[in-house]
Amino acid sequence: MKFKHFCIALLVIILPYLVGCGSGSYNIEKGDYKDTTQYKSTGLKLKNSYKIQTPPRFTLQVSGGLNLGMAELSSNYQNVFDSAQFSQGLNFGVKNGYGVMIIGKIPLHPQGNVRLNISGNFNRFESDFLASASNFGSVSYNVMAFGVGIENSFNPSFRLKPYIAAELQANIINGKASIVSSTGSTTREVKVKNSFRLGYMIYGGLEYMFNNKVGVNFGLKLTNSNQVFKQTKESTDPNEVPLRDKKDDSGTIEFGGFKNFIFTSFYLGMNFYFGVKDIVYRFNK
Repeated sequence: MKFKHFCIALLVIILPYLVGCGSGSYNIEKGDYKDTTQYKSTGLKLKNSYKIQTPPRFTLQVSGGLNLGMAELSSNYQNVFDSAQFSQGLNFGVKNGYGVMIIGKIPLHPQGNVRLNISGNFNRFESDFLASASNFGSVSYNVMAFGVGIENSFNPSFRLKPYIAAELQANIINGKASIVSSTGSTTREVKVKNSFRLGYMIYGGLEYMFNNKVGVNFGLKLTNSNQVFKQTKESTDPNEVPLRDKKDDSGTIEFGGFKNFIFTSFYLGMNFYFGVKDIVYRFNK
């Protein structure tokens, strides 16, 4: 369709509406005036006052959730721990986990939209959590994280508060593995020592206030716990090793290989609000 024909068709569509709009002004004192063909009196009257809430001066958010691994945190064969892949450093040997998150939210200006977030997180992953047990052993990890970031709360003065945030995180990752030999006759216990990594967390969700003190929250987050400081180092004890998540060019270091400890989380929890006040506006008749 040519542009000229499109303009003509558009004009034909909106012309009846423009003709019917009229140019008169509306007098609010005649609130019961039947100015539409669908007029129906409801008997409702405008209130002479309404109430709003101030943004919280501090919010404490406590949540728990389910973790779903991605990339090398989800690549076990048929969702079962594979000791050969784990030893070759192809993946972390786990996929699913759970965790808790505590966040303190401090507004950076009176309107309350921009908040400074300080968080503490604990996440645990187990190879047989929401998965079948393996005849070749098991592995588990603990991730303790402390984060600082910025949040944007879209409606800080409303009961329903959508938000989106991002944090930088300092992570301590440790774990242990039980590796069963191919014959099933021996079991090897391997400890993953505390290893420091820097990562990030991006999350968003909704808060809903039941009252000025308590509310509920739920949302979704993406976490990469080992974005910076990946390492693959030798160890004097083959059964007590640091986290090995960097590519091993020699190909001789057990468990060595490039791996991202990245996962998504669905979380639900409670919010506790401090410093919320009611402001009532009244109109004189």
